[in-house]
Amino acid sequence: MLQFVANFLLFQGSWLALVVGAANSLLWPGALLCLLFLGWELSIANNRRGLLTLLAFGLIGGVLVDGSYATFGIVDYVLPAGPVAPWWIMGLWVIFTLTLTQSMAWMRDRPLLGSCLAGIAAPLSYAAGFKFGAITFPQGFWFSMGIAAVTWIPAIYLMVRLSIWLIPNTNASLQKKPT
Repeated sequence: MLQFVANFLLFQGSWLALVVGAANSLLWPGALLCLLFLGWELSIANNRRGLLTLLAFGLIGGVLVDGSYATFGIVDYVLPAGPVAPWWIMGLWVIFTLTLTQSMAWMRDRPLLGSCLAGIAAPLSYAAGFKFGAITFPQGFWFSMGIAAVTWIPAIYLMVRLSIWLIPNTNASLQKKPT
């Protein structure tokens, strides 16, 4: 239970530090929390190869989804990185991926439901990023929210299915057994 709570709190803190940091050009707190979160998850993982592979797919997903948003003008990032999304957005993809085996592991039993809920939660996350001043929506708020909803449903479904395939038994394969 402690690992679940720690995962949840580290995700929330990292998300806030990355987004608020990007909005205020103060990047090191978000980077530090993201690295601490990653290090902690890797330290408790029995299946590090599976987790690292899942993280690689999460980064690819981030490049495809948020990179497309940047390329097509769906989202404009305050700290731009050309046609690919900035590193702090990639950090968000990393920390989200780290939740798939802990605090968001419930989606593994209900991938379709989890994906549909992500179609609601993701636009809310982008809206929060907008309110904090980290992103803008050149093509309009509601258009961008619709695109986020439509793209995140299949993206999260694929990420959840990959987590099941790469780390088949979350509780047994991810957690270190006491010695």
